[in-house]
Amino acid sequence: MNVKNYIIFVCMIITMPVIAQDKSELTIYQVMQRVLDRYPSLKISEMEVAQSLEQRKQVESQLGWILNSSAGINHDLTGFGTPSDSLDINGEITRQLKSGSSLSLSGGYRYEDNSLSFSPSLPNPAHTTRLDLSYRIPLLQGENNPLYSQGLIEAELSHDLAKANQLLTHITLAEKVKDLYYATALTQARLDNAKESVQRAQKFKAYINKNIKIGLAEEKDRLQANAQLNSKLSDLSSIKLTWEKQKSSLNRLMLEDWDADIQPKLLNFKSFDQNLNTIIAITKNYHPAIKIADANLSLAESQINTARDTMKDNLDFVVSVGTRTSDGNNASGNSISEKDWAGAVRFEYRHLFDDQGVNAKLKQAQLQKNIALNEVQKISDDINYTVSGLISEIQAAKVAVASALDKLNSESLKLKEAVQRYRNGRADTDQVIQFQNDYSFSVLAYQSQRIGLNQRIIALDIFTGRFWSRLSLPPAEMGEMEAKQ
Repeated sequence: MNVKNYIIFVCMIITMPVIAQDKSELTIYQVMQRVLDRYPSLKISEMEVAQSLEQRKQVESQLGWILNSSAGINHDLTGFGTPSDSLDINGEITRQLKSGSSLSLSGGYRYEDNSLSFSPSLPNPAHTTRLDLSYRIPLLQGENNPLYSQGLIEAELSHDLAKANQLLTHITLAEKVKDLYYATALTQARLDNAKESVQRAQKFKAYINKNIKIGLAEEKDRLQANAQLNSKLSDLSSIKLTWEKQKSSLNRLMLEDWDADIQPKLLNFKSFDQNLNTIIAITKNYHPAIKIADANLSLAESQINTARDTMKDNLDFVVSVGTRTSDGNNASGNSISEKDWAGAVRFEYRHLFDDQGVNAKLKQAQLQKNIALNEVQKISDDINYTVSGLISEIQAAKVAVASALDKLNSESLKLKEAVQRYRNGRADTDQVIQFQNDYSFSVLAYQSQRIGLNQRIIALDIFTGRFWSRLSLPPAEMGEMEAKQ
């Protein structure tokens, strides 16, 4: 490909994106909204939040009624060596109360037929029934039902943890989108700058060629102009490759076509809230890392309470009342029926001599609490430093943008003056080319500083949580919010 055709090809590259520029302009908020609407991995965190809601139902089910029952037929020898047939049916329904006490109702039926009657006063075959109502009160371990109350607390904390982790996933994704978006914006600025440099080099070369024809320029001037143009064309090709790669990566995050055109649009941040204490307070109230650390601390405290209860001895007070019946015919064929009530009051005690396991469990929970306390303090300090650092960077970046703009204006005037002197024969080709390069560098430096300022403000918004409230706003209102911020 000769130089002329190469220049035509590059010009086509330069002009093609301009056609769809207005249609593809996207702010960081619009890109992030598309990612949130379409990114498949976010569904996992949503399911984890839904899953955590089921834990409370599991804990609440501890207070539900539980039915135990059994039935069976038996043929065996009695203590006297005589055959006996029997049928047993038993059932019990139990429920634990919030107080830790438990209530149970049990009953049973037994049919027994002995081949030999041992007493004429006893029915054979015999039908016996029993019905008992029992109430158990824990006096030491299990008092006030800590497993249930702490279980509810842990279920709520589990849900809070799931929501915090979901938000943390969103923040991680937003950071990824931010970095890629502004890297793409910087590449776009480099691409636009390279295109403008090519156009200036083309115009300068055409001007020199014209002067050569009329004897006002030398061959060395033409060679310098050619070298300048080829250098800019080479830069443009390299930047174009980077642009295509980054554009494809950003489209992948948004689940757009890989070659869909993108035009990053910087927002005009005129001012922002610089009250450090206010921003830190807002961040600590919002940031999921703080919520996760607080939840882990509460979980450790809950586990300590549960472990302390486990270390107690079992001492239960049980009271029961019931009825008994026995019916049947004796050996003489007479019907016998006996009924009476039954009652009992008792204490049940259990002591665990080997308490190494429960002591170790308590020690683990106490160590976990200390870890959580240190983690809370560490995250709090990290937030202080991060917010302070970002605000300081933003303030410095604003100064850098203003300085870069001043330098750009100076380089623009310097280039215009050099071109004018060159036309009047008072400047050489090297100087004009150098001033063109200086101007291109200043343009790119200014755009880089603007992008850096945008990126730092968005980083602060993501870190403090203000970023999410603006996603659903149209671009015009976003700009208004930034102006009022």
